[in-house]
Amino acid sequence: MKYRIEYISTFYTDVLQTTINLEEYPQKAQRIFAKLDKNLTNLANMPEMYPVYEDFPVFRKITIEDYSVFYIINKHNRVVEIHRLIYSRMNIKRHLTSVMQNSNCDK
Repeated sequence: MKYRIEYISTFYTDVLQTTINLEEYPQKAQRIFAKLDKNLTNLANMPEMYPVYEDFPVFRKITIEDYSVFYIINKHNRVVEIHRLIYSRMNIKRHLTSVMQNSNCDK
């Protein structure tokens, strides 16, 4: 049975910021967003295909070039929650800590 994909508001904010950051690199942006779309679509059928993020085991992590997507699997409700799209050189720990403080991440 498929999982439903749910995008959390922080993810939309991250996508917007990424779009702005890549304005001067349209080919790179197109490539990253195409990979992002493909990988997130695959989660509906195979949500456990990506590894658990060791620093915050509630999350799983997808690496797409210089970016990481962090998501949570809610098995009870059969939902994959897409929380963040973070540039790899940013302070990932700080960004994920804020997510955990502002939401119910103990699924």
